[in-house]
Parts: sequence; structure tokens; C-alpha cells
Amino acid sequence: MSLSVPSGGPVFWGYLLAFVAASLACLGAAWRAWSIPYAGTRHSLLAFFLTSAAWAGAYIGFLLPVSPLAKHVFYQISLVVGFGTVWAWLWFCSAYTGRAIHRNASAQWFAIVVYGGVTLLKVTNPFHHLYYTLEPGQGGVFDLVIRHGLFYWVVMGVAYALATAGYLMLFEMFWKTETRTGPLAALTALTAFPAVLNITGHVNPTLQDITHEPLGVAVFAIGVLFVYSYQFQAVRLAGSLSAPTIMLSADGRIKDYGRRIIDLFPKLEDRSAIGKPLGAALPELAQKLEEDRSLLETTDGSAPRYYRIVETSLGATGGSDVVVLSDVTERERRERALRDRQEKVEALYAAISRLLRAENRTEVGDVMLRLVNEVFGYPLVSIRFVEDGRLVPVQGSPQIAEHMPPQRPPVDIEGESLLADVYRNEEPFVIDDLHAVDTQLDYGAARAAACFPMGTHGTIAVGDVERGAIDSFDGGLIEVLAAHAAVVLDRLDQEEALRTAKQEAEEASQMKSALLANTSHEFRTPLTSIIGFAEEIATMAEDDDAPIGRFADHIENSGRRLLGTLDAILNLSRLQGGTLRRPSEPTDMTTVAEEAADQFYPEAVEADIALRTEANGTPVWTRADPEGLRIALQNLISNAVKYTEPGGDVWIRVRTGDEAAVLEVEDTGVGMDPAQTETLFEPFRQESEGMGREYEGTGLGLAVTKEAVEQMGGAIEVETEKGAGSRFTVRLPEAEAPEKVGDPSASASLGNADTPS
Repeated sequence: MSLSVPSGGPVFWGYLLAFVAASLACLGAAWRAWSIPYAGTRHSLLAFFLTSAAWAGAYIGFLLPVSPLAKHVFYQISLVVGFGTVWAWLWFCSAYTGRAIHRNASAQWFAIVVYGGVTLLKVTNPFHHLYYTLEPGQGGVFDLVIRHGLFYWVVMGVAYALATAGYLMLFEMFWKTETRTGPLAALTALTAFPAVLNITGHVNPTLQDITHEPLGVAVFAIGVLFVYSYQFQAVRLAGSLSAPTIMLSADGRIKDYGRRIIDLFPKLEDRSAIGKPLGAALPELAQKLEEDRSLLETTDGSAPRYYRIVETSLGATGGSDVVVLSDVTERERRERALRDRQEKVEALYAAISRLLRAENRTEVGDVMLRLVNEVFGYPLVSIRFVEDGRLVPVQGSPQIAEHMPPQRPPVDIEGESLLADVYRNEEPFVIDDLHAVDTQLDYGAARAAACFPMGTHGTIAVGDVERGAIDSFDGGLIEVLAAHAAVVLDRLDQEEALRTAKQEAEEASQMKSALLANTSHEFRTPLTSIIGFAEEIATMAEDDDAPIGRFADHIENSGRRLLGTLDAILNLSRLQGGTLRRPSEPTDMTTVAEEAADQFYPEAVEADIALRTEANGTPVWTRADPEGLRIALQNLISNAVKYTEPGGDVWIRVRTGDEAAVLEVEDTGVGMDPAQTETLFEPFRQESEGMGREYEGTGLGLAVTKEAVEQMGGAIEVETEKGAGSRFTVRLPEAEAPEKVGDPSASASLGNADTPS
């Protein structure tokens, strides 16, 4: 081609001024683009505008009156930078439309390889001249002849193909956003208009046969960043979000919106809302924004949909905002379902807590019915308990009467029915559609149903009037509830059995005590007469050498032993029956001990046993029943004398200690195996039992003693060793001395002297 524009002519100055203006416009646009808030768009526009400014600057140098070599250099620069502008344009188109192709590693390597190869071809052109030749021609500074080679046209085709790919990305986004993108689309198209000038310059000498693209880029830069900057930012945001958007002015008026917002709010179809305040056109949305509530719920005649409201600034666009409605329906449904499940689980825990406190079957049924019917929301709930081999309906939800037949007969647990199968197999079932079940039963309006066993106690059935309405998660919770109900019902049955057994045991104990008391009374009366007559016979036979006296003594001794046995039985019966229990009162334990020692002193002397009391006449006051204390002490002294060999010792000690009145009875008798002490205080128990036992006795004395001591609020313990004797210690509550008490020192300590040998 030939460039033949004289220096200083109007065409020359027109081209020079145009490229200078284009360079300045691109630099200004680069400065303006620096404030764009989106990093991808900002960086790509900076690269696009700066390379375009450098491209225009290279043509300025080419137009200036410089040497042919300088022109050659400037032309080389224009070719290299110009092809780089194509990649900056693709970068911008990818970032602006949100495609992020520029972040793809394969795309990046493709760009590097292609651009590097083409650049290498261009800079080595002086050696191979396959791209172009630049030769001096006739005339002024434009008198040059440029001859383009095959590679020039190939690279030119590649460049326009790549640029076209960017245009397609932009126009696709303009079409998808459905906002008023006409001016912005026209500005974008202007970047391709220089191609028309290129063709015109190639065929018509009026224009020069050079590349005019920097001029189109300059127009694009001025338009999108200075004239239509708001729409440039708004379209970019709307296109990247693919969500309903409304563009607002700084004073809150609607500036624009797309098709998606019309689908959401059909009343915006005529676009008459543009220019109106948001509160006048969409009051519900304006109220949400004013109250800073970010969730908008809409209905389209079926299920509700949920949108997250996001208000964002457009950055360098003069305070304009965009309201974006992101469809979060699925997420909101999941969150609501999760919250619903969490509430149900918490309600289940609370119901189980109430179940564990239930005291009868009715309370168990009430808890289950309330949870499933009121909390889980199932209208049809029926609870059946097993009675006489049948599942009998005992409780049901109020809605059953509205949707189910009035008659709900009991079900035989051995019969052929779904309820009986659930009960026998202890496995729940769920039916999504009862109408599809081959059965003769009338389920009324119920469509979905589930049944769960409660162990061996019954079943709980759940139903709904909608098909497939039994949620599997709810079914799992109801199954857990039924399992806990079975445990509680087991516990109630066990408690009932225990109460029955306890009542029977108490009745048997009362009968035993009555029998013992009656028997003792019946035996005591004739025994008293027998003993009395034996005493009289012995008195009458004192001067007679006949054996009748010895026989009378044997009768008297045996009678007294039998009377003692009956007294022990009677005392135990009275203690256990509560008839011997009398109010406790301050009692001097020293006096009681000394009186008991006096009672057993003759018996100890006869057995050659030293019976001693160690109290020094000092009162030791305890709060006790004097008669109960006397019975306990008599039993302990009697045992000590009985099990101590002749020549042995028995001590009775009274003292205070650890806020208690302490009574000890110690002997040097036969003692016993310490392992036997665990059962020592049980009725009728002795260390040696059976026909071959060494010592006589019923084994009731210590049982009576323990019962009496414990009824007085005390405790008894024993220390013993086989062959070394035993020590029984009784501890009773200590008491203050009464205000008026006689001098206890007057009581004689008859056991302080050793027993005569």
C-alpha cells in the first residue's frame, strides 16, 4: 500500500490529532477505571486502555517527521502492542461477563504461546520479510510503501476472530441481563467500527491504509467510563449475578430493572415504575430494606419462595445502588427443615423426660398423643394397649372423629391385621397410600399411615389425610418415643407387681405378728399356772426325801425357759407390729444398767461368773423408751451370762462419747467366728443351729434387741473372736438431764464386787 499524505496537510493533522486524542482518552479512561470495585474488570480495563494508549502513541510516532528507521521501529511497536490489545480485550470480556476464562490455566498458556509466536514473527520481520516490507516512496513523510505479506493477513484474521469471541461474550450478557443495554451495546459495537475504516482506507485513497482500532477504543473508553458509567457497572453486576436486580439512584428512585424482576413482580411489566421511589413501586421490598431484614418471601400460587436481599454500591458511579434478590429458596427450605427437626428433637427429649415421670398408662398415652399430634402435626393418632389378648384403643387425637369411621374395634393380637403384625413382629410399618392396600377395613379420609410397637404393651398409629405425608425423620423420632414408652410401661408394671408383693408381705407379716401374739398369750396363761403349782409342790416337798421336789424344780425351770421364749416372741411381735413403741423420754442409762445387773446377779453367782458394772454411779442421760432399753439390756446380759464359762467375767459399762450415750456389755465367753456377725441379728439365728447345737435358745434375743435399739434411734454393733469373748456396743441419742431428778448416786452398784467363788 502507499501512504502519500503531505506533512502539514489537513489529512495529516486530522490523523495526528485523532491519535493524540485517542491516546489521551485511553489514558484518562485508565485513570477512571482504577476506581472500579471489581478487581477482574478493573485490571483488565487498565491493561486494555494502556495498551490502546500505547498503540495510538506508536502511530503518533509513525506520523511524526522522523527518519525511515524510526518510522520502521514505531510501526513494529504498533504491530506488537496492537496484537497485545486483542488479548487485553479478551481479558476484559471474560472478567466483565463473569466467565473467568482468563483464570483458566489452559487459556493462559494458549494466549502466551500465540502472542509469543506472533510477536517473534513480527520482530524478526527485518530478516525474513514474510510479514511486511516498508520502503521509501515519493513525497513527504507519508511517502512510504508498505507491502503486507501472507502472515500479516493470517494474523489479522486471528486477531479479528479473537476480538469477535469477546464481542459474543458481551452481547450474550447484554441479552441475559435484559436491562436497558442499548447505549452500552452501541458503544461496544463502536470498537469494531474501525474495521470499516480499515477496509475503506484499503480501497479508497481518501483514508489512509492503516489500523484505526485505537480510535474505536477511545470512543468506547469515553462512553463506558464517563457517559454511561452507571449502566456499565449495573450491567456488569447484573450479568455476573444472574439474579433479579433493581438499579436505584442515590435518592432511592428506580432507574432500571431486568426481566427477572418482572417475573418476580408482574406489576412492573409496563416499566412505569422507572423514576418512582422504591417505596411507591414495591413497598414490601422497601420496607424490608428500611428494617434491615434481608429475607423476602414471595408466593406464586403454590409453595413460597425466598430471596436474600443484597444492596450494594456501584462504586464509581455517583452513589447509585443495585438491589439484588438472590434466590435462596432451597437453602432456606433446608434451614427451615433443619430448624424444624431440631425443634422436634428437643420436643422429643422433653416428652421423654415427662414419660419417665409418668405414674400410670394414661399419663404415658397423654405425653405421646400431645407430642405426635400437636408438635409433630399429625392429625390422626391412635394409642392402643393390650388387654385380654386384644389391642384396645384407649386414646386418640380429636381429629380422628372428623376423618375416620366412628367405630374402632379392638384387634386380636393373634389375628390377621397390620396392627397385630406390628405388635407380634415388634417392627414398625409405614404406608404411603392406604387406598393401595388390599384390605377390607375402612380407613375413612386417611391416606398415609404408620404404626409403631410399644414393646409388649401396645401400639401407636399415626396417620394423615395426604398421601405420603409420614416423614421418615418423624417416623424415627416416633419409634424412639415408642421404645421409651415401652420402658416406662415395663417400669410401671414392675412397680405395680412390687406394690402388690409388698402389700401381700405386709398382710402376711401382720398375720404372723397376730399369730405370735395370740399364741404367746394362749401359752402364757397355762404356763403361769404350771410354774405356780410347781413352786407350791416344791415348797410342800422340802422336808420330804421323795424325788417329787426335784421333779417340781425341773417343771419350774422348764416352764420358766418356755415362758422366756414366749416373752421373746411376744416382744419381737410387739416391736414389729408397733404396739411396744412408746414415746422416747430422758432416761438415765446408768440406773437402767444397775437395775438389770441386780436382776441377773443371782444367776451369775450361781454360774460362778463375775458380773460387774462400770458407771461409778454417774448418770448418763439418753432419749429412749425405758421399757425398750430395759428389754435390750436384759437380752444382752442374758446372752453374756449364758455363753460365759464358769470363772469368766461379764462387764456392763455406761459412758458418753461422740454426742451419744454408750452402753457396752462385754464377756469372756466362747465368742464366735466374726464372719457370723452379718446374720447374728436376724430372728431365729445362732452360731450353732440344729439338733446338735451346744446352747439352748430361740435366737430371738438379739433380733429383739436390734429392733428395740433402732426404734429408739440408736445402733448396735458387735466385736467378737472365737474363744475370746464378745463385746456388744449400743449407741443411743444423748439427752440433757431433766430439771428435777433424784440423786442417782443412791442406786447401789451391786455388781461392783467380784462374784464369790
